[in-house]
Amino acid sequence: MMSLLFYKDIILMLKRRIKAKTGFSIFVEPTDFASAVDWLKIYNLPGKPDIQISQMFPADALVSSPRAEKARLYSAIEQRLEQSLKIMDGIISSRVHVSYDVDNGDSGKTALPIHISVLAVYEKDINPEIKINDIKRFIVNSSASVQYENISVVLSKRRDIIEQAPTYEISEPVFAYDKAMPVSILLALISVATCWLLWKYRAILTNLVRLKIK
Repeated sequence: MMSLLFYKDIILMLKRRIKAKTGFSIFVEPTDFASAVDWLKIYNLPGKPDIQISQMFPADALVSSPRAEKARLYSAIEQRLEQSLKIMDGIISSRVHVSYDVDNGDSGKTALPIHISVLAVYEKDINPEIKINDIKRFIVNSSASVQYENISVVLSKRRDIIEQAPTYEISEPVFAYDKAMPVSILLALISVATCWLLWKYRAILTNLVRLKIK
């Protein structure tokens, strides 16, 4: 499910660690979090598991109406086509929409033709016209009831991600340097020295007085 994470340059940014057998845990640095989220969005990850036709029509399911069965079938076809298109070189994501006649001629009317629209995102320097023709040829060969002219394909190139350099907020230190600090220290030292000299002078005077009394 997460194999696309290692496609191209994303392997250089994300770290993976296997978690049991159900998937992966992704660890990124806080400074890379925004870029990692963008990569996941571009590659549509984590992706849905591949659909199987048997899952759409389980054997123990209740019998539904023909219209419901038809809608379920075409939904499965859309998902299977999307999965197949993503395997094509350069295609990283796709959406397929099938427009079909609900009645399909059951009411006696002529059945309307099926139309298929494809939206795909590519990332390589490819020729869009050639890729559109490849997609149309693949779609028309996937269904016998679809005409080439009833298939429309819209390609969009993957947007570039501008990775910003990490920014760090520099907080002021507790003891900020001040130009006036040396002067303050000098004044404090002078005050201490003055107090010490006064105390010393007082002690000398006290001793002299005691000597005279004796």
